[in-house]
Amino acid sequence: MTEPKPLNIHDYLAIGLRRKWYILIPLVVCALGSFGVYKYLPKVYRSTTLILVQPQRVPEAYVRPTVTETVASRLNTIGQEILSRTRLEQVIHEFNLFPELRNKVPMEGLVEIMRKSIEVKVQGTPRTDRDQNSFSISHEGREPRTVMMVTNKLASLFIEENLKVRELRAEGTSDFIVKELGAVEEQLKKKEADIRLFRERNMGQLPQQLDANLRILERLQQQIKTTSENIRAAQDRNIVIQNQIEMLKKREPLQTAREVRRDPATGMERLPVERVPDDPLVVQLNALKRDLNNARSRYKETHPDVVDLKKKITNLEPRVKEILEHQDAEREARAKEVRARQEGVVVENLPPPAPDPETQRLLTQYTEQYNAAALEAKRLREEETDLKSQINLYQRRIEETPRREEELTLLTRDYDLMKANYQSLLDKKIQSQMAENLERKQQGEQFKILDPARIPVTPIRPDRNRILLIGLAIGLALGVGLTWLKETMDRSFKTVSEVESELGLPVLAAIPNLKKEQKKAA
Repeated sequence: MTEPKPLNIHDYLAIGLRRKWYILIPLVVCALGSFGVYKYLPKVYRSTTLILVQPQRVPEAYVRPTVTETVASRLNTIGQEILSRTRLEQVIHEFNLFPELRNKVPMEGLVEIMRKSIEVKVQGTPRTDRDQNSFSISHEGREPRTVMMVTNKLASLFIEENLKVRELRAEGTSDFIVKELGAVEEQLKKKEADIRLFRERNMGQLPQQLDANLRILERLQQQIKTTSENIRAAQDRNIVIQNQIEMLKKREPLQTAREVRRDPATGMERLPVERVPDDPLVVQLNALKRDLNNARSRYKETHPDVVDLKKKITNLEPRVKEILEHQDAEREARAKEVRARQEGVVVENLPPPAPDPETQRLLTQYTEQYNAAALEAKRLREEETDLKSQINLYQRRIEETPRREEELTLLTRDYDLMKANYQSLLDKKIQSQMAENLERKQQGEQFKILDPARIPVTPIRPDRNRILLIGLAIGLALGVGLTWLKETMDRSFKTVSEVESELGLPVLAAIPNLKKEQKKAA
């Protein structure tokens, strides 16, 4: 017994021709069945609308929009609102959708079916917002016209919701900024009031007043130095005037009691030549000149003490000149009297001397000058006390300035931050109001329908070609299976080689298939 010969392509073709009905009948039956399935299954249609995202008409360099989200993010937000149960339930009632399921499925189930039948797809790549300048809305259903109407309704809802969201976002932003601006303004006013009270409470100790305080302190120190010198000068004048008054009080009258002296040669009495003392005005003038020389050695000619001494000397010189001339006349008269006595004239039992009016006038004048100088010294001492108190005040202010500067720095630092925040919010308020006006006038970014939804012609489900292809595949598989099963169960010999391999005997002759030969002859 020999090994069976393997089958080749010709053998398979022969088997196929021999069992062709086993292959064709399942193939045709499955094809017809798939066609029937396609006809039986409900048809689902899809309608799509394309919406263009138009940028705002005013350049962003002039008006910044309040909505800065990407198209995908914004569509996700708007989609949550549109695909909510309330909105979809309104759409279902408006277009009478799912009439056959109303009594079988609750409204929540219908809304979920409706939600699954809607698709929002952003066109372009999600890398940048510029690439995402359009999106599509699709809806699936069994009625072509209804599908188209629902798709257009959804597109209009998206457009309206986008305008509403943008306007509400702009208004909300503007209201929020206005409230924040009001709060910051109140804080700023309170801080300004605190700074104002701090300045009023510490007036004179503020950092910006330090230079002025130093200049005033320097001027006060110079004034107190000048006042001290004036006090010493007034005290010196008082001493001089007091000495002059004492000298006038000790001055003898011009006609005094006669001191009798005898001339040793003749034995006769002679009158002494009386000496006239220096006048107090002369002494005062000499003292003023000495003070002027001392003042010139220490100060300039424009110094107040030098000018005052010059003025006093100028006023006193004419009176001293008169006194000196009067004293010269008195000396001349005394000299004549002495000469007359020496010639033998004896004057005895003279009446008491008359009071000297010039001396009385000088005493009165010097007393007035003394009192005036005393008052001037008192006034200068009071002025010195006041200057000392002022110096102490400004010294305390200067000493307190660093601490006040630190406190003011803390106050102004918070104030500067609040002021910068207020200015920033004020700018943002203007921008938000402009953005709000932009949205109200519909000059911002908008959704525009580029391709409206149309009535679908071909259903998207079921796929006819796919169903027919699956039916043909199933029929072919069944036919091949049946053919293989039939060939396996058939034990008859079909070829000479099968006989020789099965029986192990050589075939001497083969009788042809007469039926086939007859067909060939015909």
